[in-house]
Amino acid sequence: MRRKQFLMEFLGALGAKEIQWQKEADTSISGVVIYEINDPEEVQEFIWHVQESEAPSEDIRKLAELLNEKSLLNIDQINVARHELRNLYSKKQGRIVPENEFIAILETLKSIEVPMVDEGKETDVYFIHE
Repeated sequence: MRRKQFLMEFLGALGAKEIQWQKEADTSISGVVIYEINDPEEVQEFIWHVQESEAPSEDIRKLAELLNEKSLLNIDQINVARHELRNLYSKKQGRIVPENEFIAILETLKSIEVPMVDEGKETDVYFIHE
């Protein structure tokens, strides 16, 4: 469940309007990202090779959720300064998040890659960067 919750926010921040889940296995989860609900051409399959126990922490999910809720990405790039993002994240958390803690959360989020699948092959990856 944590994998799905994270992917909904992560892929949502990257433009997903909806996700159709395909397969959930011990070592991976896959589905289809829908970018435009009424356009069957605006879709992208994905597979994420992560076990449920390896899913990102709640802190990382909340940062992805913030990026999604506030539309803070320009395609895949964060479009606010790091200090502003930390302030928004602190407000969301209801506490001042120390800079070193925030940087660790942000760096972990930036290290996540979710492979795209085209015609059964992994071709590219979803990712977020500054």
